[in-house]
Amino acid sequence: MVKLYKGIENQPIFLVLNEIEVGQETSGISKSVLQKISNNLKTFGCNFSLPIVCITDEEDKYHLLTGLPIYEAALMAGIDRIWVFLIAANQPDAEKFIEQALLQSKLNDRVIEPEHMKDFLEFLNNTKSDLTQIPGVKDGYAKLILGKRPYTSQEDMQKKLGAKRSLNWLKAHKQKNS
Repeated sequence: MVKLYKGIENQPIFLVLNEIEVGQETSGISKSVLQKISNNLKTFGCNFSLPIVCITDEEDKYHLLTGLPIYEAALMAGIDRIWVFLIAANQPDAEKFIEQALLQSKLNDRVIEPEHMKDFLEFLNNTKSDLTQIPGVKDGYAKLILGKRPYTSQEDMQKKLGAKRSLNWLKAHKQKNS
């Protein structure tokens, strides 16, 4: 195991679902979303996002702290094991580290490749582009984008349109065209 802050050990581990105890009954995620995740789990045979678990007083039992929808989807898919991130500490101590993990996960966006940015800037600058084809861009935002042309770089686009909003539009445009 790898040592985490103050000597607490942690590591990814492949656990059998019946070794995981769950505190709440359901995640509240819609059945259609869970079914989509379940289908992906069946296709790939494993999960790529790791729920976090901690140890319990009982041997070979772990308490689920995050990732209930992944656990539910695995049950739905009939998968008997999932990858989890184990924090080898009791629940109160482990929960202190979850806050840091959640904060860091917000910073774990996909990297924007230069060709995607170039394509997006070309789309924004093209006078024939229907800007409302970008998910989330309605007429008002389309007029805003039109009024601030041309966009010469990512920095220029973010300065003129706002950093978060413009990157969200880029991601939505890329996903729509994938």
